Amino acid sequence: MKNHFSQRLRPLSAALAALASVAVLAQQPLPPRPPAGPAGATEGEVKIIKLSDLGHDMAQKAKGVDGKTSQKSKIWGVFDVSFATAPEWIDSLTVTYTVVMMKPQGQLKPGEKSISVFQTSVEYADIEQGRDHRAGAVLKPAALKRFGKVIGFAAEISVGGRVVAAESQTDGPLRGQEKWWANPKIMEGANVARRDGYLLDRMKTPFQLVDIDTYEVSR
Repeated sequence: MKNHFSQRLRPLSAALAALASVAVLAQQPLPPRPPAGPAGATEGEVKIIKLSDLGHDMAQKAKGVDGKTSQKSKIWGVFDVSFATAPEWIDSLTVTYTVVMMKPQGQLKPGEKSISVFQTSVEYADIEQGRDHRAGAVLKPAALKRFGKVIGFAAEISVGGRVVAAESQTDGPLRGQEKWWANPKIMEGANVARRDGYLLDRMKTPFQLVDIDTYEVSR
């Protein structure tokens, strides 16, 4: 009788042991999931399609709320970059805008430097895949009046601190110069003055409401 009772308990003991093992496993912490990396881009996945030219395309008047310009409207320097992106999304990218102006020697005041450099970096977020992206910076009217003629405009796009695309428009002495905006011999010469506060994020100028849905919104 005893042996028969023991045989009946064996399946029950095995089932209880299996349940206990499942309970122990259920209490064990799950292995951590690998962190999701940020959506980014590499060189070749962002392509600059067009930059503003240094003539009529650049010199513009700001329009009022009625969409019209007035006789007193000033001339601003508008510098746009159109670009395409291949990744489904890019979390964040930065465009560094560089503008160079040159003043003729005969117009220089004593001690004034003939070359003026204006530069600003603007960050944009949530860039969706597409070919119709546009961003821009604007040079104040006072700069166009005071510091001569624009001879260079460059746009450099970076993602995660890496440059993924760059292009430029040049005239005069900068024509034919490779990556002049990154060349210390050109940008930091004895006859060069860096001027802050003149080149602004488009979204911080009167142009922010012009074709607002055409442009990326800065952070």
